[in-house]
This record gives sequence, C-alpha cells and structure tokens, in this order.
Amino acid sequence: MSKSLTPREKADKLFKKNLTKAARTLISLLDSKDEAVRLSATNFIIKKITERPVIIVVENQKKKST
Repeated sequence: MSKSLTPREKADKLFKKNLTKAARTLISLLDSKDEAVRLSATNFIIKKITERPVIIVVENQKKKST
C-alpha cells in the first residue's frame, strides 16, 4: 500500500516538475520592454545565485501613465 502525499508534498512535486519552465520564464523576463520587470528579474537572479541582496538604482525614470 502506497502512502498518500500531503498537500505540501504534492506541491513540492509539482514545483520540482516545473522548475525548468519557471527558470526559462524568469530568464525571458530579462528581455521585457518594461524596465522595472527587467530589473526585478535581474535582481532576483543575482540574489538567488550569490545569496546576497542587490540594490539597483535607476535615475531619471519617466513615469508611464496607465
């Protein structure tokens, strides 16, 4: 008889199964037209790889109206 997985175990299994897809999606954000999205993706990747927080300062940004 096999043990039923807990919700946490099911979620972990699903995350591991889709890790490559998630990484590709994150990398694709580096080419976004939105500078804030590019900086956020860059920050996340650098922080994840170096395990250090990164502060990126962008000066003279024009605000886009929505």
